[in-house]
Amino acid sequence: MKKLKKLFIIINLFVCLTIFAEDAAIKKALVKVYASHQLFDYTSPWQYGQSGNSTATGFIIDGNRIITNAHAVLSSKFLQIRKEGDSKKYKALVKFISEEYDLALVEIEDKSFFNGTVPLKMGTLPVIQERLTVYGYPLGGDKLSTTQGIVSRMEHNTYTLTNKKFLIGQTDAAINSGNSGGPVVSKGKVVGVAFAGLNSADNIGYFIPVNILNNFLDDIKDGKYDGPPALGLEWSELESPSHRKMLGLENKSGGILIKKVFKNSPFEGVLQKNDVLMKLDNYPIEYDGTVEFRKNEKTDYTYVNQQKRYGDSLNYEIIRDKKTKTGQVKLNKKDIEYTVVTNVTIETPPSYLIYGGLLFEPLTSNYMAGTITVLGSVYDKEELYKDYKQLVVLVRVLPFDVNLGYSDAVNEIIVKVNGEKYKDFKDFAQKVKNVKSEFIIFENDKGDEIVLDVKEVAAQRDQLMQNYNISSDMSDDIR
Repeated sequence: MKKLKKLFIIINLFVCLTIFAEDAAIKKALVKVYASHQLFDYTSPWQYGQSGNSTATGFIIDGNRIITNAHAVLSSKFLQIRKEGDSKKYKALVKFISEEYDLALVEIEDKSFFNGTVPLKMGTLPVIQERLTVYGYPLGGDKLSTTQGIVSRMEHNTYTLTNKKFLIGQTDAAINSGNSGGPVVSKGKVVGVAFAGLNSADNIGYFIPVNILNNFLDDIKDGKYDGPPALGLEWSELESPSHRKMLGLENKSGGILIKKVFKNSPFEGVLQKNDVLMKLDNYPIEYDGTVEFRKNEKTDYTYVNQQKRYGDSLNYEIIRDKKTKTGQVKLNKKDIEYTVVTNVTIETPPSYLIYGGLLFEPLTSNYMAGTITVLGSVYDKEELYKDYKQLVVLVRVLPFDVNLGYSDAVNEIIVKVNGEKYKDFKDFAQKVKNVKSEFIIFENDKGDEIVLDVKEVAAQRDQLMQNYNISSDMSDDIR
């Protein structure tokens, strides 16, 4: 009995020493991120909007590179990094950023920063109930915090910045503001990156799984970031036995119904409405749109294409007219046109045109993010806008003599200039700048018109700009 007790003590001591050694090594890779941000102001796009400071966590990987969250460094005007246990801050630059993955790679010019540091190594996708440790500087504190927990769930869910869905890890380890970008560690290796917690729930935090981090690092090896390949499909579940029987699926358990193939999708011209998508590569798709990505674990079927890069091939199996067909598509880099709302990155400066005090901008995802309750109906009117590559919105009117009577106009979709449609914002701007008539008429999608005197617009231009302290009446991209 004494020998067993002694052996137990030795084992415990060994485990404690191992954990201590791992913890000490991990601390040599941890950094605190200090960022000063300034966002764009879409109501006054000729100037920057609100500014502020934030802190987050990051960690060093091979090649003297630092990983953190994209939202920790997004729109940063000044960025500094401090090593754990050090008081000196070093100037840093964002080298690559992924708004989809909410990941960023940061570099520091002064390589002396990395003296005494030890880069973290990548682990594997953690399993359910696996124990892990989250490292970071939550709530703005200067002292390192470590919290422990288990992996409670792995599934597709919405990421922070773009509302796109990828595989996500859930843990009961505490993750708070400031933990963002910190490593989630198991057995001394990185298995994820902390990035969100739920304010409405206790002991629930989320992390970006290591396979997503590896995808990001693999993507940027060629010196540019492309992002994850998308499929560009609209689909519905196929649970109804009657519907399945009609489609010839009575003896099959899986398959989702294709409703629409978007323009520039890798499946454009390949799949059709009412096709039943049965497989992607070797992953059978269940009727609810899930695949088994690990034994007894399911997630969204887009997991399959999200593990690939542009240029890779993707096999598929469908049922069309009750017959099985197979084939292969290539995942080429194209902008899939899901909607008439132009998708742009958060860091893209707003395009704009001011004419007679009327502020016009293209309808983009960034603009919609702040006005969804007003302009959300455009998603229900896609057919009405099929002739437009890009829509133009009248953001607001800067009240002045030249535009009397229209000062209440705000968030209106403009569809015609002097009775003519336009293709996109650049075409719209050209039509406005090249107007030869006495009056210019802007027509919105409800048929209402705004009429301005062209000579008065020109005569009052400089005074209007001076009055509102406007440096330029148009953005550089349409000049």
